[in-house]
Amino acid sequence: MKGIYGTIRLKKHIENKLGIILNHKLIRRYKHILGLETIKRSKKGLSVSRAKEKNLTNKAQYLIECNFKSDVPNQKYSSDVSYIKCKDGTLYLSAIKDYFNNEIVSFSTSNNNNMKLIKESYRSLKPGEDAIVNTDQGSVYFAYEYVELANNMGFTRSMSHRGHCWENCPIENWFMQLKHEWLCQFHKLTRKQAKEEIEKYVHWYNNERIQKKLGYVKKSV
Repeated sequence: MKGIYGTIRLKKHIENKLGIILNHKLIRRYKHILGLETIKRSKKGLSVSRAKEKNLTNKAQYLIECNFKSDVPNQKYSSDVSYIKCKDGTLYLSAIKDYFNNEIVSFSTSNNNNMKLIKESYRSLKPGEDAIVNTDQGSVYFAYEYVELANNMGFTRSMSHRGHCWENCPIENWFMQLKHEWLCQFHKLTRKQAKEEIEKYVHWYNNERIQKKLGYVKKSV
């Protein structure tokens, strides 16, 4: 799995795919013999772009209260913007994750971190009744255009407290997974190449990647 799966997730993958039950110690031993290594994640390189100017009158309450569970789809979301350093500049990525099954329901990339990127990344969002979209306190989420977007699409805005990145960890963790499970395999990409790899990863993540939260099965199961 390109060094993505650790020993436990690899064990469950073998069971699901081949029906073979192996002891995790045996798998770890074979990994050592075959020279297979799992990519180690670190916080280095996981950065979120934030602008300085904010309209504090549009600040929203933190409605999620660190409850990252949802019993129904399209009700609770986590959204943010991250960036990828490329050969020809910076590529910004805005994405939205559904708490229900951890699916990336919508995303977009751009050479600029602005409202156009946010609006484009929300294009596939289909919020249900009383839906909440949680973000950090990035300036784009204070903009009147974002407030208008929320009103037009019918979702309620929620904002993490300043400096409390863990309060929006579902999407923060996904950005880290994208970078340390997938993009780090490549030498520095161009923005076009990075965009293509992000699209591949989102498809794989939503349809193939097994999850501990779901009992080590695919989301589509």
